[in-house]
Amino acid sequence: MAKKLEIVVVDDEEPITEVIKTYIECIDSNINVQTFNSAIEAKDYILKNKFDVLITDYKMPGCDGIQLIEAAPVDVRKILVSGYISEIAEEKLQKLNAMYFEKPVPLRALAKIIAEQQTRVY
Repeated sequence: MAKKLEIVVVDDEEPITEVIKTYIECIDSNINVQTFNSAIEAKDYILKNKFDVLITDYKMPGCDGIQLIEAAPVDVRKILVSGYISEIAEEKLQKLNAMYFEKPVPLRALAKIIAEQQTRVY
């Protein structure tokens, strides 16, 4: 049996994490999605668990998306989604090997990235 792709979705707004989770699960049932509406809880999970893709908001209470990306293992695909892209240092994201998109979340672009990641996992 093929390994399930493990995805972590973090946003302090629950409707956003639910939309992303539902969309991803509709793409492929062989994907496991963990959602967090607390960046602190997400960071704890990131430090203790193995996963393949991190999709995170930027501005959140307690810990921002850049801090989550920095905490993630090097081999994890990192995607930052925010309404505040202009405030984020593009150079820092490039050094962290992270992609970024402005909100609203571009679901089709996420689907393409997830499909690419699945080919790496299998």
